[in-house]
Amino acid sequence: MENNRTPDEAAAKTRELAVEEKPEKSCFVRSLEQLCAADIAENAETPKKRMTAAGLTRVCAFLVCMAVFGGSLFQIVERAIDGIQADLLMERLQMAAVERAVPRMDPTPASSPGYTLLEAMNADGDNPDDTPIITTAYDTEYRRLMASAAINEDVYGWLRTKGTEIDYVIMQGADNVYYLKHTIDGSYHEAGSIFADFRLSKTHSENYNAIFYGHNMTDGSMFRALRNWYDDYTTRDAVAETMEIEVITRDGVYIYEPFSAYREVGAHFITASFADETAYLQFLKDIQSKSVLRRRPDYDANSKICTLVTCTNAMEGERYVLHGILKNVIYYG
Repeated sequence: MENNRTPDEAAAKTRELAVEEKPEKSCFVRSLEQLCAADIAENAETPKKRMTAAGLTRVCAFLVCMAVFGGSLFQIVERAIDGIQADLLMERLQMAAVERAVPRMDPTPASSPGYTLLEAMNADGDNPDDTPIITTAYDTEYRRLMASAAINEDVYGWLRTKGTEIDYVIMQGADNVYYLKHTIDGSYHEAGSIFADFRLSKTHSENYNAIFYGHNMTDGSMFRALRNWYDDYTTRDAVAETMEIEVITRDGVYIYEPFSAYREVGAHFITASFADETAYLQFLKDIQSKSVLRRRPDYDANSKICTLVTCTNAMEGERYVLHGILKNVIYYG
C-alpha cells in the first residue's frame, strides 16, 4: 500500500525519517552556532584586570620578607663559619701549649723545703732560704702565650679569670678600634678580640690601671661571662670571694682579686695615667665607692689595678666594669 502514496506523501515521509535519524546537537555545538562576530569583538575589547594597590602592597611585602629572610640566613651562616674558624684558631693555640720536658724554675723564695707555691708566696720573706720552687704551674700558659706571640706581635698577654669562662689572648693595637672586629690572625670577626687599651705600656708592671676591653657576645664568648657573673645577684659575692684575674705576660703572671664592680655610663674608669699620688688615691676611692660587692680590699698609693670593661647592651654608653687589685706576681725562671 505504500507504493500507492502520492509524491507529496512520499516526500513528507522522507523528511520525517530524516528528522528522526538526525542526532541531537551538543550544548557546545549549539553555543558555537549562536556565537556571532559581535560577541568575539566585544570579548577582545574587554580590558585586562589590573593589580590593585592592596595587591601591589602584598607583593612588595612578600619581596621584603624574602630579602630579610635571605639576609638573616646569610648572617647566621657567616657567624657560624666565623665561630668555627675562631674555635679552630683557639685549638691551634692550645695544641702549641704542650708540656715541657724540663720543668721551669720559679724564683719565688721558699720558706722551707716542701712548702707549696701558695705558702711560699704568703711567707713574706720570714725564712731567708732562697732556694727556688720547682713548678710547672704556669708553664702551659706561658707556652700558649709564646705560640700566640709568634702569630702576631700585637699580643700583649693572656687573660684568665677564675670563677668565669674568660680565657683569651690579649691583643694591643695602635688604637682602641681595630681589635673590636679583628682576631689575632688579622681576620675580620664580629666578636673581635680581648684587647688592652692602646695607651698602656707594653711592660705590664708599669701600668697602674691596666685596662682590657671585650664584647658582650650573646653566644657566651668574650666578656659575656662578666655580664653573667655580675647579673647573678644570688652568687655574685660568693664567686667574688674566690675569683682571681690572671694577666699572663712574657715576664710573669699578675694575679688580681676583685676590688670593685659596677655598671656606669661614662669613661672615668678607663683613666690610664694620673698626675700624682693624690689623684690616683682619689681615683681608687671613687671606684671602690661605686662597687656593688661586699668585699672592700685595702689599698694605698702603691696599689695597682686592672679593669675589665664590656657593654651592657641595655643602654647607650653603659658598661659593666670590674676592677681587680694586684695581690701577687709570679715570675718565670
